[in-house]
Formats: sequence, structure tokens, C-alpha cells
Amino acid sequence: MSRFFPGKPLPEKWMKAAVVGSLWAAVEIILGSLLHNMRIPLAGSLLSFATVYLVISFYQLWPLPGMIWRAGLICALMKSISPSAIVIGPMIGIFSEALLLEVVIRLLGSNPVAFVLAGALAVFSALVQRAFTLLVLYGWDIVVLLENMVDFAVSQTGFSAISAPGLLLLLAGIYLGAGSVAAWLGYRAGQAFLKKNNGREIRLRLEPRVQSELFRHTRRKQHAIPFLLMILALLVAGMWVIRSASPEISFFYTIIFLSLMYFRYRQVMGYLKKPALWVQLLVILGFSGIFYGGVTVDRLIKPEGLIVGMQMIFRAMILLTSFSAVSAEMKNPAIKNILYKRGLRNVYQAVDLAFSALPSIAEAFSFRTPGLKAIRKLVFDMLGSARSLLNEMIRLESGKSAIFILSGEVHSGKTTAAKKVVQLLRNEGLHPAGFFSAGDTDSPDRSAYYLEDVQSGERKLLCSLDPIENGFRAGRFNFSVTGITWGKSLLERSVQSAADFVVIDEIGPLEIRDGGWAPAIGDLLARSMIPHIWVVRKRLEDLVLRKWNTGDVCIFDLPEDDPEKIARQILEYMKAARND
Repeated sequence: MSRFFPGKPLPEKWMKAAVVGSLWAAVEIILGSLLHNMRIPLAGSLLSFATVYLVISFYQLWPLPGMIWRAGLICALMKSISPSAIVIGPMIGIFSEALLLEVVIRLLGSNPVAFVLAGALAVFSALVQRAFTLLVLYGWDIVVLLENMVDFAVSQTGFSAISAPGLLLLLAGIYLGAGSVAAWLGYRAGQAFLKKNNGREIRLRLEPRVQSELFRHTRRKQHAIPFLLMILALLVAGMWVIRSASPEISFFYTIIFLSLMYFRYRQVMGYLKKPALWVQLLVILGFSGIFYGGVTVDRLIKPEGLIVGMQMIFRAMILLTSFSAVSAEMKNPAIKNILYKRGLRNVYQAVDLAFSALPSIAEAFSFRTPGLKAIRKLVFDMLGSARSLLNEMIRLESGKSAIFILSGEVHSGKTTAAKKVVQLLRNEGLHPAGFFSAGDTDSPDRSAYYLEDVQSGERKLLCSLDPIENGFRAGRFNFSVTGITWGKSLLERSVQSAADFVVIDEIGPLEIRDGGWAPAIGDLLARSMIPHIWVVRKRLEDLVLRKWNTGDVCIFDLPEDDPEKIARQILEYMKAARND
């Protein structure tokens, strides 16, 4: 029985959230890179300030309930694609800021007081997250160490007004005040923009992003849910060992854990090469040896303090490595497919739209000098681009090809059924393009496959169990570079040939990993709205559906759905589409 998945356009809130989320992500990238390159301290806090400024400004333009948290979720998920190893913390920070802004404005209404309070709490959350991160990484011992350091400073200076709670209150006041200022300035900027007839409009042109970044797939062995469970189990065991076992056992456990994780997740553990991390850990070790338990004249460095410092270092290393490994595993396409099916389709669709906008945004906007004037100009320019971005996203959403998938098991007659369907559509006056993948009829075990041009019937070798000159191996077959190139050219020619539909037989593991004719499929989807007929193995359905951003999708199950029924449904759909 056929299954139909309509390519529904995004609701207004999600579409506008995609605009704000893409601009938010651009600020994180542009301003974040600038602050990092200039080595400016408290870069995260400054980013929170800029975020509040931007979001409150946009809320004046589009005061839609639910838009802010959606934009924050989109920005956080875009952050998850970052090559950076540890993305869980920044993702939580971005989304928590969005939730705080959303909740306060919902409770108090759209007024300056609500904006100021929401902004204050959003920027303050950056301080809370930083304190919470230190507490998680180093445990309660870091609190005791900081208290001892403050007490020592008081005893040496005689300035009794200094205290740990007092310093925390001072920091809290600074962050709350900064957030209030950011929200007020954002409110004023948004209102000023509206009074100037929406200001100068900046037109941006978006290129279709036909391949989903969130569902990009490489090799299945790169991700495995059992490994995710293993990481969590080893993390819990590590916390118990560090707290209960001797320093020697804790040391050996940490080394073994790091070695195991490095063996599997080497590509996301580049933070181990950063000198700043090791300097921070050595400073904590030194301060712990001096200040933990109090400073005494007879013993400047205390062994018990060094032991506590080493425990904090072991704990931090295990947690940092675990976060990196979990971040890598959470990019598992299988997990994303489960979430997609559980109602997060709008989320992923909006994220892909936001990714479509990111290159144009990054090219159009830039910081040359930091400061409030630079932020104000950037926000005004981004507000000016909002309508253009929204219209471009609407255009991209409405210009997608319909896909008809013939799905079946290996050797279930998929190609035979596809040929019958194409012939029936030909009989109705439709002109096809593309190719079939036909097995070698002279070989009972199908030791070779040939590409067959749908229009001319011309054939060329695609793959074989035997070696092929200048070929490459994928799975159990050797593939012909010449055959792959020819298949791509057939797809490229389908745009110029005025075909009514294009046939691709088949899309397999090679295309899932961006090989084969995957690039030509992406180019074809970007350049033309021509309907497609894809032949796909049943186990690859989900991967194929999520890999490319398409319009309506109808899946036919072979051999249950016969060619006559398939051809009739395709014909009815194409006639209805033409009438629309």
C-alpha cells in the first residue's frame, strides 16, 4: 500500500523563527569569531548581550507568541552542526536564553518593563550557566577552594567588606544590569526601525539547500546507540571511582577512559591540544595545593590539597571527554530520524531553511569594530533584511520537486517494476529522462550492473564483482568512474530535455554517503521542479527521505503495489499539479 507524505509548508511562526534563528546564528558566528580572534575576555557574556539586543529588536517587528523560543531552538540546533567538539553547553545556553525571554514576555506582556526584565534574566543566565559548568566540572571542591581564596584575600588586605557571597551579588548585579541595558536598547532600536517605515530594505537571494545538513550521513560505523549508553555508564563509574578510590586508581581510570574515547572520537577531542585547558588545570592544581584547607606558614603546599586538586582535574577530564563523545553520538542520523518521526518535522525543516540563509547572511553582514554602534548598525541591517529573507524562504519552500519512491528488498523486481511504470506513463504521452540500473542477464548471480538511458536505451557498465580499470570499490562491487560520470550527465541533461519526469534507479549506500550521482541529484533538485521517480531499497527509505529536501513524497511498496496502480497514481498527481 502506498504511503503519502505531503511536503507541507512551514507555519508562519516557524518561518519567521527560521529568519530570526538564522540571523541569531550569524551573530554567534560573526561576533563570536571576532571576540575569539581579539581574545576578549567574557566573550560569552558579550554574545548574550548582543543576542538580547537582536531578539528584542526583532520582537518589535514580529511580536508573535512562541517565535522567540522557536528561534532559540533553531539557533541551538544550528550550533549542533558546528565542528566544535563540545556543543552541549552552548546549545543549552542559547535555548535557555530564548526560553527566559519567551516566558517573561508571555507572563508580563509585550511592554518595555517585560522586555527589560526578560533581558536581565537572559544575560544573567550566562553567569548562572558558567557557575553551573564550573560546579559540574570540578564538583563542590571548587566552591570550597574559592571560599578559601577569598578568606585569604580578606585576611591579607584587611578589607572585611569582601566576601564570597558579596562578590557573587556584585557579579549578579553587573549581569542583570547589562541585560536590562541590552533589552532597552533592543526595544528602542526596534521601535526606531518601525518609525522609519521599516528602514532601508536589504535584499538577499538564497540558494536552495537541497541536502539536509542535519541528516548528513557518512558511514554507519561512525555512530552507534550502544556506544552512547557505554559513555554514560563509564561516566557514572568514573565519578564514583574519583570520589571513592585512591588517587592512583583514579589516575589509571582517567588515562584508560581518555585512551578509549580518543581511539573512537579522535576527531572531536581537539580541545586536548589547547594550551589554555592545561594552564587552567595546572592553576587549579596549584591553588588547591596552597589554599585548600587554608594557608599555613609552615607548609605552603599541602599534599591533601594536591590530592583534591588532582581529583578535580580527573573529574574535569572525564566530563569534558564524555561531553565531546556524547556530542558526537547525538549527531547520529538514527537519533534524528526518531525525533523527526516524533513530531519534530517543523523543527528540522526550519533549521534547514535557516542553513539556506546563513551563507548569504554571513556575506552581507560583518563586524569591523566591536561596540554598541556596531551592534546597532548590524541589528538595523538585519531588521532591514527580514522581509527579503522571509520571502526567499517562502519561495524555497514552495519550489520543491515531488518524489515517487519505488521501495523494495534486494532482487525484488524494483527495476522491472520501474520499467513497466515508465512505459505506462509513456503511453499517456509523458516524456521521461534518467536511467535504469539493469543486472547482467547473462549472469545468474548478477555479477555486473549496467546503466540504461531511459530515452535511448543505450547502456554502459556501472559496476561489477570483477576489477574495473580506473574504478573504485564500494561494498562488494567495483564501480566504473565512466559509468558514474555518464549517469550524472543523464541527470544533468534532463533539465534541458524538457522531460516530464526523471527516473533514478537506484539510490543506494553510495549516494547516502554523497558518492555516485548524489551531487547531480542535489543540482537537479535545486534547478528544476520536475517530478522524480526513485528506486530505493526498503532499509534505506528513511535515510533517503531525510537526506534531500523535497516536496510531496509518495512511497510505493513492491511487490504489493503493482505498476498499473503506481502509474495511475503518479499520472493523477501530475495532472492535479498542472491544474494548480
